[in-house]
Parts: sequence; structure tokens; C-alpha cells
Amino acid sequence: MQELEKIWMNGELVDWADAKIHVGSHGLHYGSGVFEGIRAYETP
Repeated sequence: MQELEKIWMNGELVDWADAKIHVGSHGLHYGSGVFEGIRAYETP
């Protein structure tokens, strides 16, 4: 995987090395970001 110099985080470009999240982040512990806005329906 290619490591980038900058990433988009919290509405701004930050250096890859400075991109850190809080250890208490709900998305980190429960993966809730995966389900945000995604719906799936079974089709026949």
C-alpha cells in the first residue's frame, strides 16, 4: 500500500504522520462509521 504525504482529515489536509485519532473514538472501537448512511435491501 502506498503511503501518502497528506490526507484529508476533519475538513483539512494534514500530514500523514500527524493524522491521529482519539483512543476513545466510537468509530475505532465499534466500527460505526461503516454503517453510516448505508442501507441494503434484499431483492428477489
